[in-house]
Amino acid sequence: MGVHMIAPNAAEVIHEAAIAIKAKMLIDDIIDTIHVFPTMAEAIKYAAMAFYRNVSKMSCCLL
Repeated sequence: MGVHMIAPNAAEVIHEAAIAIKAKMLIDDIIDTIHVFPTMAEAIKYAAMAFYRNVSKMSCCLL
């Protein structure tokens, strides 16, 4: 398992993905983790939530 990111703010996000892999976190573990808001790293949480629901239809304040 691994993560590849190519984006202007990838350096801010990659650490969160690396920790999730190292800790062998499951999707629910990632969702339940407190993510700093608002940051680019919060995108990891949105990606995990996408396994269960359509995040594009949710209010940003409910996440």
